[in-house]
Amino acid sequence: MKARALVLQFGGAAGTLASLRDKALPVAKALADDLGLKLPVLPWHTQRDRIAEAASFLGMLTGTLGKIARDISLMMQTELGEVAEPAAGKGGSSTMPHKRNPVGCAAVLTAATRAPNLVATIFAGMVQEHERALGGWQAEWEALPDLARLTARALENIKDIVPAMEVNVERLAQNLNATNGLVLGEAVMLALGNAIGRLDAHKLVEQASKASVANGTPLFDELAANETVARHLSQD
Repeated sequence: MKARALVLQFGGAAGTLASLRDKALPVAKALADDLGLKLPVLPWHTQRDRIAEAASFLGMLTGTLGKIARDISLMMQTELGEVAEPAAGKGGSSTMPHKRNPVGCAAVLTAATRAPNLVATIFAGMVQEHERALGGWQAEWEALPDLARLTARALENIKDIVPAMEVNVERLAQNLNATNGLVLGEAVMLALGNAIGRLDAHKLVEQASKASVANGTPLFDELAANETVARHLSQD
């Protein structure tokens, strides 16, 4: 993206470089080389595709980071308690001493909430007049730097959170076992389907699942007691 976005814009008021006559292209090339920028085919003062692409990239990256932060913050909830942000002296509550807030995730989610509107501002600014625009170009001046700052800070937060994230293995196992093995029903159905057909396997496992819920027994026990299952699948 940087290779496409970081290009020279040098075109004069109407984009023709007419004032430089036959020196226009050599001057543009020399200027691009001095600035370390690529030389575009044409001036692009009112063709904002490059800026819009950069904004899109930042917006999508921030959205991806927001997804990570959302999942971590949900798994930090007391009911789940499967993971936690690294404490590092932050995340406490002013009123509840026991509380541990996902403050890093909150910052990322704030960025992910703001970013789409900033991207939209950049896109709205693409519709510009002729070769010298009024309003659209200027709208980028705050929106794009704000978007870049939000993305950069969100990325820093995620880079701090993920490597040091605390994982509660016991709680993960407890939550997986909360359904008495129902969560693994599909895996059994697929294995059994190889022998008796998928539809019949689905019906059998569905009936065993209902029995597991009704009796409060592990799905494994209900399946192990079934003659059809025992005929085609080993205990292992």
